[in-house]
Amino acid sequence: MAGCGNPVFFMNCIRYEIQIEGIDPAPQGSKVRTRYSMREACERVGPWRDAVRSEALAARQPLIESACKVTAEFRFQRPKTHLTGKGLASNTYRQHYTVKRNDIDKVCRSTLDSLSGSAYADDCLVVELHATQRYCVPGERPGAFVTVEELP
Repeated sequence: MAGCGNPVFFMNCIRYEIQIEGIDPAPQGSKVRTRYSMREACERVGPWRDAVRSEALAARQPLIESACKVTAEFRFQRPKTHLTGKGLASNTYRQHYTVKRNDIDKVCRSTLDSLSGSAYADDCLVVELHATQRYCVPGERPGAFVTVEELP
């Protein structure tokens, strides 16, 4: 996992570019009731949030404390059943990410919560959000590219 370095200042506004690699993004939101408590349905959410937080802390200098916008591109590993014998994507399966286990809104939720306190003061400061999700192309690692930009 590698961050993109220092923040960029554009017209006195802070902008962070955060690259998370080597881990599939995980959704947050669905809960499972146990005998004594509630827990996240997705066991991958903890490691995902830790990876996002770690990369955001490595990339940022000042914490954004005003309105901001977030752009995120989530990349998921294509299931092996979608690949041909040569390891290429089969034409039989859709090219866009459609597996039901990672709703884009829940993946955004885990990512935005992870950025609270590491890129911006609180996720309530996010007033604009643009997110996409797709399968990795050959040679690409799963993860996300996230941009956090303070609004003027």
